[in-house]
Amino acid sequence: MKTVFISGGGTGGHYYPALAVAEALKEKGYKVVYIGTTVGIEAKKGFPAADNTYLFEMKAVRGKSFLGKIEGILSLIKTTFKVIKLIKKENPSFSICFGGYTSFPLGVASFLTRKDLYIHEQNSIPSYTNRVLSIFAKKVFITFDYSRKFFNTKKTYHVGLPLRKSIIERAKTYTYKPKERKTVLIFGGSQGSKKLSEIAIEMAKSMPDKDFILIKGKWDLNVPNLPNLTVYDYYDKMEELYELADIVVSRSGSGTVNEVLAFGKYAIFIPYPYAASNHQYYNVKWLYDLGLCDILEEKEVSADRIIKIIQNISDNKLLYLHVSLRNYARLSAVEEILSNIER
Repeated sequence: MKTVFISGGGTGGHYYPALAVAEALKEKGYKVVYIGTTVGIEAKKGFPAADNTYLFEMKAVRGKSFLGKIEGILSLIKTTFKVIKLIKKENPSFSICFGGYTSFPLGVASFLTRKDLYIHEQNSIPSYTNRVLSIFAKKVFITFDYSRKFFNTKKTYHVGLPLRKSIIERAKTYTYKPKERKTVLIFGGSQGSKKLSEIAIEMAKSMPDKDFILIKGKWDLNVPNLPNLTVYDYYDKMEELYELADIVVSRSGSGTVNEVLAFGKYAIFIPYPYAASNHQYYNVKWLYDLGLCDILEEKEVSADRIIKIIQNISDNKLLYLHVSLRNYARLSAVEEILSNIER
C-alpha cells in the first residue's frame, strides 16, 4: 500500500481542502498520514480520512511579537525534525501541503528527505509558507488564477478549490428557483463574526418579510426571539443552507467563495480586513469586476446599507447570477490534483 503525508490545518480554510483530497486518496487505496497542530480545528474535529494522525505543538510566526516570532520559529524547527523521523519510518510516496504555518514542517521535511512535494494554495495571495515551499515543490496547485504570478508558472496549475464531496454532489444536482419570500444566509467564516452577527439581527428586525439564517460562531450575543431568524453556533452541512438561501452575506474566505460559485448564489461579501495581505478582498475582486457579486468594506458596512442592496435585487437578477456564477465553479479540483500527481 502506498503512503502519502498530508498537512493543512489550523483553520477550516486549510483543513477542509486537505480533507477532501485525503478522502479521495483513501478511495484510491492510499494510506494517509496527517500532520497537524494541537491548537487547530483538527484537534477538535480530528482528521477522519487519516490512517495515522500526528498533532504537534506548533505556533504561528506571522503577526506575532519579536519573542512570539522566535517561539514560533523554534516550534516549527522542532516539529520538522519530528516529521523527518516519521517520513523515514513510513516512507511515503509523496507529500501534499495545503498552506499555513502548520504545513511548513512537512514541506521542509519532505525536501530534506527527498520526497516529492506538492502544494495547494487556497487564497488569491499565497501564504509565506507556500511561497517558500513552492521552491521545493514538484507542482503547485492554485484556487484562483490571480495567484499564478506568485509562483513558477511552468509548474503551476489552476485547478480550483477541493470541496467536500457532500457539497459537490448537492451542487451538481441543484437548480435555483426564486421564492416569493426570500431567505438571507449570513455568516462570518469558521470562527464567526460578531459584527456580521449583530447586523443580521438588525436586518431580521427591520425586514419581517424575509427569513434569515445566521451562523454566529463563538460569539456570545443577545439574540432576540424573532420568528424570521434562525441562529446556529455552527453548521456542518453547509450545502443544506446554500439550497435554502436566495442571498448570501458573508466573509470571502476561499471556501465560502467557491461554495457560492458551486451553488450559484448572489453574495454580498464583506472581506475580513485583517486577513493576511488582504487576501479575502482579492479572492472576490475578480467576481466584482465581472459584475457577479457585491463587496462592502468592513468600515462602511451596516444593516441599512445591506438592506438597500437586497431591496434592489430582482428575481431576474438572481437567476442571471445563478447561471453566470456556476460557469466559474470548478468542481473537479480533487480529480485534477490527483491526476496531475499520478502523471
